[in-house]
Amino acid sequence: MAKLKNKVVDQSDLTEYLEKYSDFSFEVSVLKALDRLGFTCEHSGSYTDRTTQKIREFDIRALKIFEKSFLRLAVECKNLRENYPLIVSCIPRGEKESFHDIIASVDPEVQLLEEPEQFSSRAMALESKAIRVPATHSFYRMGSPVGKSCDQVGRGYSDEIISGDSDVYSKWSQALSSADDLIYDATRDGIERTGDIAFGLVIPLLVVPNGRLWTAEFNDVGTRVSSPIQVDRCSYFVNLNYTHRSNLFQTEVCLSHLEFVTENGLVTFINEHFGSDEIVRDTFAIEFLVEEITKQFDS
Repeated sequence: MAKLKNKVVDQSDLTEYLEKYSDFSFEVSVLKALDRLGFTCEHSGSYTDRTTQKIREFDIRALKIFEKSFLRLAVECKNLRENYPLIVSCIPRGEKESFHDIIASVDPEVQLLEEPEQFSSRAMALESKAIRVPATHSFYRMGSPVGKSCDQVGRGYSDEIISGDSDVYSKWSQALSSADDLIYDATRDGIERTGDIAFGLVIPLLVVPNGRLWTAEFNDVGTRVSSPIQVDRCSYFVNLNYTHRSNLFQTEVCLSHLEFVTENGLVTFINEHFGSDEIVRDTFAIEFLVEEITKQFDS
């Protein structure tokens, strides 16, 4: 705990905290923005972390449905201060980092993902699988800047540079943990929501106030090629794998990226990649997914 003054905290101090520094007030602002964007949201709930078995809290979980495509966001909010903003160091995204996974799920009584050699019961059917969308079709473009390291930066009382990543790390790692439940939900959409086939995309995000997100670009040998600039969005490569079991099979899904966004950047990101049915089909790579599933029956 930081060293505190020996001073009684009064109503004005608490009001200043709520208006300027409270993560909760910031969460509500982000929640309202998602509501306006057409998402159905859960706010401030609890879940059990499957890795640590500890009870954890999430800020926001958001769902938006586009016919048979389901977008789920695991959103954490951090009300960064002006004197301690976040800077993300980026390099050009390589081909092996230019992908995202889509979760295809079905009701096997109606449709199959793969043609089994011997199909005798629903329990032997594959209900969901992850399909890797490669660089040629992914909205995570090869060569675009991608975050590889991040820090908060400020000045100390002696004017020295102070940096650290513990505060933001704890928040974006919570977004990744919260995404685990959303991936499980996506493996059930074909059975529980559409009755035939569904496509799911899960994206973890950390939202910070406007003007508190910066990037610095480096080349692929680590030489900085630009001065830091303020941005509204930066994707961050995480390459984290999740596994969920369904009947006799397990679905392995990789979340390739986390999104750092400002409040304005959140709106821009959703509109840019999910702003219309046509854009959604491109972001989800629907034609590619259907082609990949069809190939399995033709092979």
